[in-house]
Amino acid sequence: QEVNRELYGVLVDGSVEIEDVIDQVKCAALIAISFTAFADGRGLSLAYLLRSRYDYRGELRAVGEVLPDWTPYMLRSGFDSFELADSRAAETAIACMQWMSDHYQGSVVQPSP
Repeated sequence: QEVNRELYGVLVDGSVEIEDVIDQVKCAALIAISFTAFADGRGLSLAYLLRSRYDYRGELRAVGEVLPDWTPYMLRSGFDSFELADSRAAETAIACMQWMSDHYQGSVVQPSP
């Protein structure tokens, strides 16, 4: 049965293997990827795979232990939004995103640098 993707979002742990959950998440309007440790970058890979391999077009949101200085990399991996700890973290994230404007590698957002 066809599911209306505008009706729901899902929360996925950043350490999950995408192949294990793709059938459950591919129709969601929003996929929130949880970062459970500040040094665990597996959620970045998960976002990249959702965009590049599975052509996911809905919103990807980073939640949990989201570091403001990671937000430029998160954007390039395919994230659309971030749940940050407070307004100070949001200000830092905005500054980080504005600071990093030139890239030497392609990304989900811009395949050619």
